[in-house]
Amino acid sequence: MPFLQTSQTSQTSQTSQTSQTSALPELNHAGGASSTQLSHALNSVSQSFATSSFVVTAQTPKAASKEEFRKLQPLHRHVLMTEALSKGLSIGGDHTKVHVEKDGTKQTLAGGSSDLEPAVPDGPALTQIQNRRWLRAERMNEIVGQQADILSFLALAYPMTRDTHPFTMAILDAVLAAVGKLVVEAKFLLNVPRPADVTGGIGPVIRTPAHGATPSGHATEAWAMAYVMEAMIFNKPSQELRLIAARIEENRIVAGVHYEKDGYAGRILATLVAKEFAVRLGISSGHLDTTREPVWEDAGQAGLMKSGKLGTKQARPQQPNYIAASPSNAGVLQHAMDLSRAELGYA
Repeated sequence: MPFLQTSQTSQTSQTSQTSQTSALPELNHAGGASSTQLSHALNSVSQSFATSSFVVTAQTPKAASKEEFRKLQPLHRHVLMTEALSKGLSIGGDHTKVHVEKDGTKQTLAGGSSDLEPAVPDGPALTQIQNRRWLRAERMNEIVGQQADILSFLALAYPMTRDTHPFTMAILDAVLAAVGKLVVEAKFLLNVPRPADVTGGIGPVIRTPAHGATPSGHATEAWAMAYVMEAMIFNKPSQELRLIAARIEENRIVAGVHYEKDGYAGRILATLVAKEFAVRLGISSGHLDTTREPVWEDAGQAGLMKSGKLGTKQARPQQPNYIAASPSNAGVLQHAMDLSRAELGYA
């Protein structure tokens, strides 16, 4: 999250996910990085111009075009897209249960509860963590890498980089930040103690974050981005994306910093916002309607396979159905999607 730094969501703030936002390219000149020496040299050359008057072309303010949006410094684009995606979305409730609201109206799952309830740090919940400790040696590299980078793992389902797909990646960064803001609100209200806060027997292998456990930020972010990638790229459920998201969710339990219930709550939160994000991006993706159905409870890849919601194996990219511009997707999100569509070959 660019506005609220947490170790849970450092992939947006540090932005190794958005490395271009930290490079400050607006400080650079055409041929090299900014420096006092170069600025003095440029000034010397400009003083040699024989200009005794100025030619001025009057400009009338107008809405920013797609080309003007493209030229923006990446951090500015990120802030604008994050605000457009998250506008009107908030968390309501109290420490007993919370829910997602859109413009003050509670969002619900079809046929299932849409409340995010706190994990109960009791014996059974802690045993579920203990039972996964044997996975730590196998998963250690993933656990450490995913602390600051989720998107590289999701890109296994559709290879892309910030050089080849800069605007597609920028949209996913904004999704990460927008859902991350909701995660922080929910964590603060529920205020669930972490496993290491209630017992010394867990022995987490990474630093335990100071904020509350429920919902799991990594689970929420991984599932939200997976669902949006399905909508933007495949127009159908992707088995690979869902297995990766489920593994990221489970790795936080394996590491000893989350309960299974945290991942479940994260999946509900991602489910509730994914369809809204798709609409705001101008995508009519019917398969995301199924994410409004009851969410399975069992954690990890095994839980996903048992749920029957695996999706299409080795799904091929397929152009989604785009919605005409509307107040919810006009402006910065429409510009970003137009540029992303060109990268994906859907323009």
